This record gives sequence, C-alpha cells and structure tokens, in this order.
Amino acid sequence: MNTRIGTPAKILFAGIIVAGLSTPAIAGAAESTPSTSDPAATKALYGQIYDQLKDGEVNRGDSFKLGDRAATLCMMGNGYGVHGLAVGPNTSCEFAGEVFASLIQGSTPEDNARGLTPTTVHAHSPVTGQDYDMDCVTGQDNLITCTGGVGAAVYMF
Repeated sequence: MNTRIGTPAKILFAGIIVAGLSTPAIAGAAESTPSTSDPAATKALYGQIYDQLKDGEVNRGDSFKLGDRAATLCMMGNGYGVHGLAVGPNTSCEFAGEVFASLIQGSTPEDNARGLTPTTVHAHSPVTGQDYDMDCVTGQDNLITCTGGVGAAVYMF
C-alpha cells in the first residue's frame, strides 16, 4: 500500500500529538478565526468539539459530531491553522492525509489553510488506488470541508 505523504504534510505530522492535544487549544481556535467567518458559528462548532473531546482522551478513530455531520477523528495537531483532521463515512484517514497534503502544497505551517479555499485539489487514495478531485471550501463556522470522489468527505478544523 502506497502511503507517501507530501513534504508539507510531513511537517504537520511530525508535530502531531495523537492522544493529548489540550482541549483548551481547540477552544482557543475559535478566537483566532479569519474575518470571513461568522464568529458565533465558529464558536458554536469549536465549543461542540471541545465538549466532545474535553476528557483529553482523543484517539484516532473516535467518532464525534462536527455540527450536524458525523465524523471520525484522524489526527490532532497544530499547523496551517488546522487543529484536527476528520473524515465522514466512506472516507479513510489515509485519504484525508493526502487531501490535506494537496491542499497545503507550497505553503508553510505558519500559513492558514483557510486562505487556500475555495479550491479543487487532486488526491490519491492509498486505500482504493484511485485518484480523486475534491472540492474544498471554508464554511461560516470556519470548518474546511472537502467533498468529492465517491461520496468522500474530509474535514479540517
């Protein structure tokens, strides 16, 4: 199985704390959002995430809600303005990593990935062996949502 991740993603992955990113860091993310988002919607989303992950037991594969979306946590980290990566049903965490790597290609960890949307990224799925186009947008709640492929959904918060 090919799991090659682009260099920018390796920088983020190197700093990931899979189990133990402090939940105050998640809550604080709502306070540092771009001006194009709705602060109330952002605060509500990040408050919901905080409430679900507040016990500090954050593990890859945990199910949780992002607004009204069912999601599975892939990783927690801090870089590119992204504190977490999650997927919807029918989407693998390996594919989410490829989508993220494609989105941030050419950026630095100090850049905010939200400034790169809306855009379409091309990503390879290590699970299916197929290449897919994913349309990425940043919602008013500051959630980056990439959809495409065969019902795939990747979330960055």
